[in-house]
Amino acid sequence: MKRVLLSLCLSFLLLLTSCMSGSRGEDRATIYVTIEPLRMLVQSIVSQDFDVEVLVPRGASPENFEPTARQLIDLNAAQHIFAIGLMPFEQSLMSNVERCRVVSLATGIEPISGGCCHHGNSGGVDPHIWTSPRALSTMVRSIEGALMSSYPDSVKYREAAAELLQRIEQLDVACRSTIAESGIRTMMIYHPAYTYYARDYGIEQVAIEHDGKEPSPRRLASLVERARRDNIDYILYQPQYDRARVEAIAAECGARAMVTDPLAEDILSEIERVTKTICKHEE
Repeated sequence: MKRVLLSLCLSFLLLLTSCMSGSRGEDRATIYVTIEPLRMLVQSIVSQDFDVEVLVPRGASPENFEPTARQLIDLNAAQHIFAIGLMPFEQSLMSNVERCRVVSLATGIEPISGGCCHHGNSGGVDPHIWTSPRALSTMVRSIEGALMSSYPDSVKYREAAAELLQRIEQLDVACRSTIAESGIRTMMIYHPAYTYYARDYGIEQVAIEHDGKEPSPRRLASLVERARRDNIDYILYQPQYDRARVEAIAAECGARAMVTDPLAEDILSEIERVTKTICKHEE
C-alpha cells in the first residue's frame, strides 16, 4: 500500500515539477546523494559545478528514512542521484523516481551477507560499503564513470577523481600498515558498521548488538570474556546509541567506549581515526 501511495504521489509531483521547471532555469544544476559520506566523494570531483545535496539529513537514520514531497520534486530535477544501492529506501527510490539517473555505487563490490538486519534489508546484505577504503575506490570510479558519461570532454572531473583515488589509496596503505604493525585481529563495536573494513584488513568485527537487539545476559558474558581475552581496549559505538549503556559494557570488559560516526561526511578522516584507535595509536 505504501508503494502504491508513493507512486501516485510521484506522478503528481512529476506533473508539478514540469510546471515549475521554467522558474528554475537559472539555478545551478543539482546532484543528490543518499547519505552524508557520499557528498564528500562527489564534491571532491565536481567542485562547485553543482549543488550537492544529501537526501538523508544529518542526524537522521537511513534505516527508517522516507523522502519528503519536496525532496521527490527535487530528485526528479536532479542531474544525478548517487546511492549506495543496498538500503531499502534507496531501492524504493530506484523503482519510483523517474527522469533521473540513479547510480548504484555498490556495483563492483562483493556484498557481505547478514550481520546487518538492523537496516531491514530483505536480502540480508550489509550496506556499509563506504566504511572500507578499498570499496570507496570502487565507488569513486563509478561516480567518475557516470560523470564522464554525461560530460565526456570534462578533463577536470577525471583529474579530480584521480586525485581523490590517490588520497584513498594512501589511506588504504596507511591502514594496512598500521594494522599489520599492531598485530590486531579483533575489533569490538556495538552495531556492526565496519564489516567491509574488517574483511579488507583481515580483522574480525565482533558486534555487541545482534540482529538489532540488545545482547542477552549469556551473550554479554561471552562478549566480556572475549574482550578481556583479546585485550580489547576500545568498544566503538555510534552516536545514536545510549552512551551510558555502552560505557557500562565497556567497563565490564576492561575497555573504554569511543564514539564513531560511520555517517560522517569526512569518512576518510573517520576511518583513519578508527584505525588509530583500535590499533592503540595515540591520536
